[in-house]
Amino acid sequence: MFIADHCIYCNSSSYGSCARSPHGIHEHVGDDKHCVFCGSSSYGSCTRSPIGAHKHGHGANKCVYCGSTSTGSCTRSPHKRYER
Repeated sequence: MFIADHCIYCNSSSYGSCARSPHGIHEHVGDDKHCVFCGSSSYGSCTRSPIGAHKHGHGANKCVYCGSTSTGSCTRSPHKRYER
């Protein structure tokens, strides 16, 4: 698993449970190639995500939930819209 940065709530480099996070999970930021909740490079279902889906960092002009560069609706987003 790729660890590029640290949890925004506790500064840990780990993934998983976080006592300081409002949703109970470590959340990393920055890396658009990996999930902020688990470090995976995949898109789709994520068991560590509080929303049930991988969410990548911002910065590559791609949707953080599916990786698409399109605009409009996104089936993987909890908001049902692409988010960059």
